[in-house]
Amino acid sequence: MRASIALLSQVIRSNTWQALKESLADAIVNHCCSFRQLQQLRCRVILLGLGFNLYVSSIIISKSCGFGDVESARLVFDGLRQRPTKALVWNSMIRGYLKNGLPGLALDVYEEMELVSECEPDKQTFHLAINACNELSEFELGCRVGDRARRRGFDSDLLIATELVGLYCKMGDFETARRVFDRMSVRDVVLWNAMISGYSQGGHLCEVMDLFRSMRFMHRIPPTEATLVNVMSGCANSGSIKTGEVMIAHSIKSGFEDNLFVFNSLIAMYIDCDCLIIAEQLFERLVFKDAVSWSIMIGGLVRDNRSNDALQLFHRMISSTKIAPTKPILLNALLACANLGNWQEGLWIEETYFRCENRSEFGLDASLITMLIYMHAKCGKIEISLKLLHENVLVRRDVIAWNSMLKACTELRQIEKVLDLTLQMQRKGINPDKVTFITLLSAISVVPLPRKGIETHAQIIKRVFESERSISNSLIDMYAKCGSLGDSQKVFNCIHEKDVVSWSSLIKAYAWNGNAKEALNVFHLMIESGTRANHLTFLAIFSACGHAGFVKEGKELFKSMKEEFNLEPGIEHFTCIVDNFCRAGLLNDTFNLLHNEMNGMGMNAALWGTLLNACRVHGDVVIGEAAAKQLFCLEPGNAANYVMLADVYAAVGRREDANNVLRMLRERGLERRPGCSWFEVVQRT
Repeated sequence: MRASIALLSQVIRSNTWQALKESLADAIVNHCCSFRQLQQLRCRVILLGLGFNLYVSSIIISKSCGFGDVESARLVFDGLRQRPTKALVWNSMIRGYLKNGLPGLALDVYEEMELVSECEPDKQTFHLAINACNELSEFELGCRVGDRARRRGFDSDLLIATELVGLYCKMGDFETARRVFDRMSVRDVVLWNAMISGYSQGGHLCEVMDLFRSMRFMHRIPPTEATLVNVMSGCANSGSIKTGEVMIAHSIKSGFEDNLFVFNSLIAMYIDCDCLIIAEQLFERLVFKDAVSWSIMIGGLVRDNRSNDALQLFHRMISSTKIAPTKPILLNALLACANLGNWQEGLWIEETYFRCENRSEFGLDASLITMLIYMHAKCGKIEISLKLLHENVLVRRDVIAWNSMLKACTELRQIEKVLDLTLQMQRKGINPDKVTFITLLSAISVVPLPRKGIETHAQIIKRVFESERSISNSLIDMYAKCGSLGDSQKVFNCIHEKDVVSWSSLIKAYAWNGNAKEALNVFHLMIESGTRANHLTFLAIFSACGHAGFVKEGKELFKSMKEEFNLEPGIEHFTCIVDNFCRAGLLNDTFNLLHNEMNGMGMNAALWGTLLNACRVHGDVVIGEAAAKQLFCLEPGNAANYVMLADVYAAVGRREDANNVLRMLRERGLERRPGCSWFEVVQRT
């Protein structure tokens, strides 16, 4: 600092204004290490008569924002004698707001520049403005800014093109995004990554892989870690583990096998593809784990309904590493407590990380407070949740916090409480959003309450939410569970742009009401419309086929799921097919399905148990013995499996073999628990 002041003194004596400005800029940019020093230098700038110099002012604005003091930066910006005629100063203010997480204020400055000032935006201005629109999901304004940039000849700028690709992909307009991408004569790796990321987030795996191959092999652009992460994310979103494993080979060839960022994405991909065992193995092999690694693994366990294991991993991280819990880790830990109903553990987390002085930042985070409200309510401590909801200034008028309370009460089947809380919200002037109505419709479906469903539908129309596709999809479900298939069909017909969830909801509606033939018709209409089926669609149609005994149709659809739609069946799909096959007595087909096609997913005791029970019903000893052999390996301590095998032998008259199995059961010290049931005796007088 002293050196920079000495330099300034020397320049002042020389009376060279250009040298003076350059020295000031150097002192501010390279030698100013604190906000206090910046203020001292600013005073000297004013004393030297350069307080209104646009170049020096832009540097002071940028430096002030770098220290997080956007108010002082704005004072400098507003204090100029006249609105600056150079884009440099405007850009400094817009960039400063963006860096400090204030994209709304950044857009305000941009619009002021366009409407009020005589200054022409440059390509940097447009890049920053579109970036702000992206962060705020201001799609309409973002498109207008993009059009202005093109009219002013900046359509070939890489930075602007990259932001526009991201904006169009985020709004779901992949065709326009691709036109912007293809129009660029020069593309850097950042632009390629933006296009790949957009396709990935949209679930367009084929386009992701085509683009990756074109980038890698046709244009000879080496992938970055961001490229590989985006492609793996696309594999995870599409449930394509085989493609993901191909990407592992690319990562190794590209020298990223030890890259933690890529490795974390690999773990996340296996979790999203329901291969949690492989994800756990990779996690344990990871020598250096950062907070993201722990967060991904804990979150994966919670999502896989292994909340107890998630909490054990959370405590292992605390006790064996120096990694401090982050916000995502605490959110997952509290969610695990909520799933288990473990209020004591949740209370310990709250007292340890929310109430102590050095962790006060967590107590000021609205999303964490919202999760606390949900956790307490889900554990049955409704009064504690309500107290937090009503008294905490961060959340008491926050619709998201109220929605979390509604969700917990719905899951506890406290439907009257849900209806009462919805009324309380409106009396307090908190307007319900689409999540509120979706949660309310879900609660009404639990009982079900047809009249309340109609009243809620009327409220949805009154508040102009009927055009929200997600709400229409929930209405289809609600009416179906209330037995009003006609109303489900009417709601479906009124949806202007039907997505895969809309079609799947209607298929599910017919399946729930036992109309498998109509469910199949809807499925074929969906395919004809050009809508691509997903995992939920196939789960709904398999369920319909299973309930109606449509074995042939179910078998053909299961084959097409993999061959035509390139979707890997999950455990729930196998469950439907196994149940359908077993009811029809196709025990050999079931055995082949479990033995050959489920090897990559690991053995599932419940499905082998279904097959063994079916062998008892149909008297198939050969398949029954093979199924029992698998079960004895998977669950050696489960007495029920031995009893079922004994029943298989007894059903075909092989009493001696049945007795041998029961003798083996006793020798191994396994307990046969007798069945019991509750019944009420009504005494007549």
